[in-house]
Amino acid sequence: MPTNLRLTADEQDDLRKKTIEINKLLVKQGMQPLRDSELAHKILEKSISYAEVTESGEIVLMIE
Repeated sequence: MPTNLRLTADEQDDLRKKTIEINKLLVKQGMQPLRDSELAHKILEKSISYAEVTESGEIVLMIE
């Protein structure tokens, strides 16, 4: 299993924007901000169990 994951420029930009958005909220709550990589790990950790494949082969998140 690879230990590195390459993100496209767009994915990196989207992750950076989301990190800034979340960090603003965390700081308002008096909590420590996250690094981009920490947020990516949290997102994978929380969402990976919801990943499914449709009959057409599309990967989707099936949230209860």
